Amino acid sequence: MNIAICDDNPKMVGQIENLLLSFFENDPNQFNYEAFLSGESLVEHLTNSVSSFQIYLLDVEMKSLDGFDVARAIREKDQQAIIIFITSHVELMPEAFEVNAFHYLIKPVDEIKVKQVLTKALEQLTLRKMILQFTIQKKVHTVYLGEVEYFESMKRKMIIHLKSGEEYEYYGTMKEVIDKVSPQLFTQIHNSFVINMDYVQVKSGETIVMQSGREIAITKKFHQTFQRAYRNYVLMRTK
Repeated sequence: MNIAICDDNPKMVGQIENLLLSFFENDPNQFNYEAFLSGESLVEHLTNSVSSFQIYLLDVEMKSLDGFDVARAIREKDQQAIIIFITSHVELMPEAFEVNAFHYLIKPVDEIKVKQVLTKALEQLTLRKMILQFTIQKKVHTVYLGEVEYFESMKRKMIIHLKSGEEYEYYGTMKEVIDKVSPQLFTQIHNSFVINMDYVQVKSGETIVMQSGREIAITKKFHQTFQRAYRNYVLMRTK
């Protein structure tokens, strides 16, 4: 796992480094990290490097490019990366939802809170790495569930819509999908649609707008189910 730390205060960077080393002390080979002392240096790395990070720890209040600017650059490249903001001003955090931030830490950073947030982040990454296998013309295909934006049922077929824009169509049922996916990430909002809550961009009335721009109606039958599932999803990330 690759983790990026971005803070223009070297002392804070050192503190976060020590907290990471403490968190992974039982398995130091489980992670690598790289520190950036400005938002510009991290954005430059994202622009010029093919390597990526699964977790970003971003200071919000940085000169020139602040943490939100950096997060927007991250989202242009990676919709699935886990972004954790570090801030002295909790009142700024509503803006974090615009970039689908996973969580935030308040300065001075508390070791116990850091460990709690990192534990939840690893759980989230594990969920995204779960796989789904299906057969098309006698050939078995495998996709990571974290790459699936939503499932669509059409007559006797299922259509898998990936975040990349790719689609897979195979014979199957909605029940089979629901039995295989994690309710922590996926919820049914229509007889024909199961969505990945990681890719919900906005709820507008009785319509969900996914990050791809696809608009999907929530039917009355599933409205309470969605409200409960999405509330649990948010609580899982922020509790």
